Amino acid sequence: MHILLEELLGWTSLLIIFIFVFIYSKKDPHVKNIILVAFFLRTLIIILEQYGIIIVPDGNSTPSDANQFELIARLWSSGTMFPFADTHPIYKEKGFSVLLDFFEKDSLLIARIISIFYTIFGESIMMAKSISLALALVSIYMLYILSLEIWNRESALKAAWVFSLFPSFILYSVITLREIYVIFFLLISLIGIAKYLKKKSFTSFLQIAFGFYFSSLFHGPVAVGFFVFLLYLIIDIAYKQFLKLKFLKINLIPIFFIIIFFIPIFLLFNNSIKLTYLGSFESLTNIEYLLHRANIGFNGLASYPSWLIIDNINEIFPKTLVKVIYFLYSPFVWDIKQYSHIIGFFDGTLYIILTIYLCINWKNIWSSPITRVFLLIFISYIIIYGFGLGNFGTALRHRSKFLIILIVLAAPKIHKFIFSSTKKNI
Repeated sequence: MHILLEELLGWTSLLIIFIFVFIYSKKDPHVKNIILVAFFLRTLIIILEQYGIIIVPDGNSTPSDANQFELIARLWSSGTMFPFADTHPIYKEKGFSVLLDFFEKDSLLIARIISIFYTIFGESIMMAKSISLALALVSIYMLYILSLEIWNRESALKAAWVFSLFPSFILYSVITLREIYVIFFLLISLIGIAKYLKKKSFTSFLQIAFGFYFSSLFHGPVAVGFFVFLLYLIIDIAYKQFLKLKFLKINLIPIFFIIIFFIPIFLLFNNSIKLTYLGSFESLTNIEYLLHRANIGFNGLASYPSWLIIDNINEIFPKTLVKVIYFLYSPFVWDIKQYSHIIGFFDGTLYIILTIYLCINWKNIWSSPITRVFLLIFISYIIIYGFGLGNFGTALRHRSKFLIILIVLAAPKIHKFIFSSTKKNI
């Protein structure tokens, strides 16, 4: 495609997003400034990288996964044959045929989505980044709505400001990586959970399942959050029914729901469900497989300390606890080996601050079933991802997926930002 047409398509994409932002931000003046600042900040970064003025870490101007996803989308949309097309199933002519394997459980759903836009409109890396930008802006508003469901407007605004200005979230909003897609669909699920626990509506449950399913297509382990939610529902319903037995009251409807909720868990335990990167339940209970997964990624300058390599079953629990800490907050000062690690150190420091606010807000979190579920899901994520990583460069990417939960849980105790548009009469 001609370079001028690519540029025109990219700028048109940004203009369309701006028009929608300008129109819809007027409908909710509380978040107008937040969305506008988020848009202009991210748009500026996209433009500066597009013309080589800045280099974005993990961005499309460097050899990275983002660049690979965009290249695959470009080749698929043009119907170009990949090298080794006869030996690898993903390397084949595509075009609109990506729709035939759209829900394939691999890491290439983002490439399929981008390739569809490329096939319809033409190829433009700025347009691909604009998709991430649009999802990021919608996600900021969704996080505001989610926080408003749980806390008050002031807390919701603080959460939205922190989320919109969080450095790693800004980064993944302007490149073609999966993180922003996972965040978007995970927010759909979390909003569904909040509504379901309030109203017990069937549509909310469908929303939860929909969000977790699509987020898991981008990264399989995210689906664990759905099973944690189901277990919580089963235990909660069973406990309430047990209390009613004291008064000799039996309600068959809750028992029916327990059976329904238990079906996906049974399928998981029966090895009928396999999660990308995790595998089946059988593999997750295989010690050799677990040790293999736990020790992947211990290489390069961003590697965790070698003493965190798990050699036997007795080391799983204590070293996993330390790896969870590394997952959330690394690199630490003693891990910094080059200037780029300072960015990760700053990111980890922000996570420490948010965790402190979460701890301060502990009583409020545990007193509400919604935030209690969120906390359990968050803990399950950091354990699974903490256990399976050995590199703080990769950890920085993966922990950004669950930043939304951390911010929501900490929101009421976060100090008011100078940018806050909160008024005293709200």
